[in-house]
Amino acid sequence: MSATKFNGFEKYFIQTALKHAIEEAEKDVLAAEADGNRSLYAPGYFTAVGNDIISKVNDMTVKEYQD
Repeated sequence: MSATKFNGFEKYFIQTALKHAIEEAEKDVLAAEADGNRSLYAPGYFTAVGNDIISKVNDMTVKEYQD
């Protein structure tokens, strides 16, 4: 096992935190639009960027724990 790659727990922890952050950011964008305000970000932006980061975390994880 390499010290430069994430282990299974680290991967789970990072990906769980990212998923929560994505959900909250998307809620904020939708709430701003519902209030009649314009957001700098379009709905779905944080989902797309977050999924890309989640994929990178998976790639940077020890092979036996990759999806």
